[in-house]
Amino acid sequence: MTFDPIDTPTIVLYPFRFRDQVSGRWVRARYRAERHVIARRYKEWQIAGQPEVRHVAVAGFSPWR
Repeated sequence: MTFDPIDTPTIVLYPFRFRDQVSGRWVRARYRAERHVIARRYKEWQIAGQPEVRHVAVAGFSPWR
């Protein structure tokens, strides 16, 4: 099986910051997430850098591999 980055599905993860509801300060998140996940969780947020593109392996776990 060869690795072809064109055919493999990708996930785009963004570093971001959000406004803390208690203090009102901007906080840089400790993790990266997809845009729709960030928008669903936080009311105020901003993308804080370049996205990270991950290629997802289509094949599952195989103990004989």
